[in-house]
Amino acid sequence: MTTSLFRTTALLPAGLCALALPTLATAQSAGPEVDFYGHLNLGVISVDNGATSNTSITDNDNSNSRIGLIYKQGTGNGGEFRLHFETALGFTGSSSISDTNDSFDQEYRRTEIRKFEAIYRSPTWGTLSFGQGSIATDGLAEADFSGTSVIAYSSLQDQAGNQEFQLASGGGSGTTVGDGFNAFDGGRRFRIHYETPQYNGFWLIVSAGEEVLTSGNDDEFYDIGLKYDKDYGAYHVAGRVGYSIRDSDEELLLGSFAVLHKATGLNLAVATGRQQEGDDSYYYIKGGIKRDWIAAGETRITLDYYSGEDFAVTGSESESVGLAVVQKIDSINTEVYASYRTFSLDGTGADLLDQDVFFVGARWRF
Repeated sequence: MTTSLFRTTALLPAGLCALALPTLATAQSAGPEVDFYGHLNLGVISVDNGATSNTSITDNDNSNSRIGLIYKQGTGNGGEFRLHFETALGFTGSSSISDTNDSFDQEYRRTEIRKFEAIYRSPTWGTLSFGQGSIATDGLAEADFSGTSVIAYSSLQDQAGNQEFQLASGGGSGTTVGDGFNAFDGGRRFRIHYETPQYNGFWLIVSAGEEVLTSGNDDEFYDIGLKYDKDYGAYHVAGRVGYSIRDSDEELLLGSFAVLHKATGLNLAVATGRQQEGDDSYYYIKGGIKRDWIAAGETRITLDYYSGEDFAVTGSESESVGLAVVQKIDSINTEVYASYRTFSLDGTGADLLDQDVFFVGARWRF
């Protein structure tokens, strides 16, 4: 199925160009635009696993350092054609370091490629994309108005996924934070992706894709998602729900909801997910406030809680509590942040020590 699907759709970029070229030729709009963008997001992470502590310089995998390039051309029918390339920079990330491997290096691999896609947006029938990019469930567990997602959001494994829980009796357990915590949020794959226009705040997304950047992995992904985003007077509300079928016989249901009171900056975010063929499940809740308390820029503060079941083994219970502070510095387009988080994992058949994680850093956008 994989080979036939993607050999057939390999002609789609040419099809997108064919759709766009007739209108490009007659367009009366301005010429093409090229946008270059990116950010650096480095920090210091300190992990106390109950037996030892370690401090490391790292890239922040909540939003890893990256650069991107977008070529865009308006079309005569009011649409737009784009070519989009985006890649991470290959710095050692917070999700990959451990107490035995904490060196900060730069090693570029093809898996750093985040986006390499052709996009055609029609003002009437929606947006069609082909290539490496977000699948339909990417971001569906991340509805959030808090402004602290740079250091605290539902995918907790991005902060310390490779850190190993220690046995109370001594030694490593072989179980990591990534084994016990997951948000089921979709990622980026080589895919066909279609997004409808918005109607009364709702829009639908579907995609079919395959993993092509990881050697020895050709898993397929079939995803559908529904998004909602709308203002209700003093409140801004967003909702997300999605269903994902993955080649490993995994079927996932996930969603999130967020609300912001615009006058006070008070905000709430909730996410949840469940593996349909198993018992893995979680819920995540985050409350916060963001206000212009100082002249430099907006200050954001959140407190969150995560509870998961059956991730590491059947019967396991995962818990995490996190506090995050983000300060914007508008004059230099930077966010400075600090967070503290605890990770605990019980019910695995062994007594595991909790982990405490401190993280400070900054994200500079350009």
